[in-house]
Amino acid sequence: MTQQWYYADRQRQQRGPVAQDELVAALRRGEIDMNTLVWHEQLPGWVPLAQVAAELGITGAPPPVPRAAAPRRAPPPRNGAKIVLIVFGVLFGCLLIFGGIIAAIAIPAYSDYTVRSKVMQAYYAIAQHRVAVDEFRLTNGRCPNNNDEGFGSADSYADTHVERIEFKSSGDYCEIRGMLRDPGARISGAEITLQVDAQQNWTESSTNIPSRYLPAAMRD
Repeated sequence: MTQQWYYADRQRQQRGPVAQDELVAALRRGEIDMNTLVWHEQLPGWVPLAQVAAELGITGAPPPVPRAAAPRRAPPPRNGAKIVLIVFGVLFGCLLIFGGIIAAIAIPAYSDYTVRSKVMQAYYAIAQHRVAVDEFRLTNGRCPNNNDEGFGSADSYADTHVERIEFKSSGDYCEIRGMLRDPGARISGAEITLQVDAQQNWTESSTNIPSRYLPAAMRD
């Protein structure tokens, strides 16, 4: 039987199933890249496409972009030594003045990037179970719960970014609720919840996570 693959597109939406040849063709067309997360039922979780390149028969790597030769600097005129020193002193003073401003901008930006990265990793750890929930509901006519066949206890899903994952029914919806493990930025009680209706339409929401840290597909 041909292996069926799933992948996350540029809008962080799950696509598939597709055959191996279709996945490789999408890579060749530039619709996905080697960092795209992919999955099939023999994999323990979602992984970057680069990690399974050999399995897909993808060999080699894009050639490196050639680096332009550095321009050659003409030596300063001998009588310009004093001018060079003055210019250097002015530039050094400007660096001292603006260095603090740059740091004040860069440090918070890096902190936001770190939090977004942790939330994104947690999101993919939670969202990868959507296929299992869909299949269980189609087979059994109900929503799965933790410790049903194919599902572990909530704490068994703990990893670096997720503290626990709960599977349950919520009204007419099947629900996956993941509790995040200290994403940073003083966010406490952070959760990501995925719900699916009987027509397999998924919706996503979050608790206590500011919109700027969420994956693009989850932002209001």
